[in-house]
Amino acid sequence: MLLYVFVAMSIAMAAPALWRKDYRLQFPCLVGLGGIYLVALPLASLIKQPDEVAQDSIFRFGVMAILCLGAAWAGYVWYKPSPAMRLPQFDEKKLSPAAIFLVAFGAFFAWKTRNTIPDIDPETTNWTGPITIYVTLAMVMRYGAFLAAILYFQTKNWKMLLVALPQLAMYISLFLIGRRSPTGEMLVVIGMLFFFYRKWAVPLWLMLLGTFAMAVFSYNITTIRSTVDESLSERLQAIEAIDAVQSLSAKGMADDRKYVEVYNGAKYMEARAKGGHYDFGLHFWNQLVFGFVPGQIVGKEFKESLKFKLTDDTLQTGYEKSNGTCMTGVGESFLAFGYLGCGLFFALGAYMRWLWEGALRNSILHQLLLIICSLGAVMAFSGQLWTLVNGVVNFFIFVGPWLWWSHVRTSTKSRRLHPA
Repeated sequence: MLLYVFVAMSIAMAAPALWRKDYRLQFPCLVGLGGIYLVALPLASLIKQPDEVAQDSIFRFGVMAILCLGAAWAGYVWYKPSPAMRLPQFDEKKLSPAAIFLVAFGAFFAWKTRNTIPDIDPETTNWTGPITIYVTLAMVMRYGAFLAAILYFQTKNWKMLLVALPQLAMYISLFLIGRRSPTGEMLVVIGMLFFFYRKWAVPLWLMLLGTFAMAVFSYNITTIRSTVDESLSERLQAIEAIDAVQSLSAKGMADDRKYVEVYNGAKYMEARAKGGHYDFGLHFWNQLVFGFVPGQIVGKEFKESLKFKLTDDTLQTGYEKSNGTCMTGVGESFLAFGYLGCGLFFALGAYMRWLWEGALRNSILHQLLLIICSLGAVMAFSGQLWTLVNGVVNFFIFVGPWLWWSHVRTSTKSRRLHPA
């Protein structure tokens, strides 16, 4: 029953795209379409595996998923921009060198990443050492490329398009080796820029086809990545041999445990419900420390001392998620505040509406953040909320100083005469 409610809500969130072209790239539509294959399909498969998770745990996850979906939708509808919405103005002549620097800076550390052998943490099997810093700094190239693309559409300066091309080439190379997030982000960037500056809306049939293709791509990622070194024809044959569409069925997901994120969420929520040690959002701070305090420089002990000591209730239940998987944003928000954690998704919905309204008014800041956050916001239901928060912080660390430098400051009197 809960699964049907979640699917019905997802369809309702996406339905206005049938008659509103401007709605197709907005947060509720993307969440509605994404929620079906990111949450509903894995949940449907997990329900048919009674030996994997207790039914009350599945019920708990289903209720929380519905609350989070409804809260995100409500937050988006609730936010109403002021008619006098103040938008920051920037000097485009200063933003151009900013874009060039950010792309060059990120490209250098992308090169460093490719030429560095990672150290492996024996406990988590995650990368450790200098390469973790290089990876973080390499991401800065995205910001410069997005900024250059926006400046190209605003100024028609073809040089800005050239600045953005290295990131496009990287997206294509990452797509070919089976990276999902960069592929999705590339599609979001292209779609939004053409909508804001060419008033071209993605055709509904293309959007539905793209969503289906992303679902097939995501749930066959193991096969795609295992054939990286083979020719294109051999890779296509390998995908055809496994019946890629079959992976979207309940049986196909069960065969390779493709429901693992939803499974993790249900198990973590089960442990927290038993232990009762809700973290009240303090894990966000711990993840900021994890992401931005370099242990190689300040020392691992000092870095750990900056974190809050949080109780891991899974120690009592004996559950440990597999490396490289998530607990879902649904589970993460429950671990923070119980069912009231859906309020985090309400805030997310309001934030995404604020970005959309500013982007419609040609605010460079809002458009940058909307492009950067859209995929993460949609993926938060099956991924993790803290990665979105860390991403915004990362953006302001590296792009914030350039925005401050290029900000055009106007007096209150001039704003009254010439509103932004």
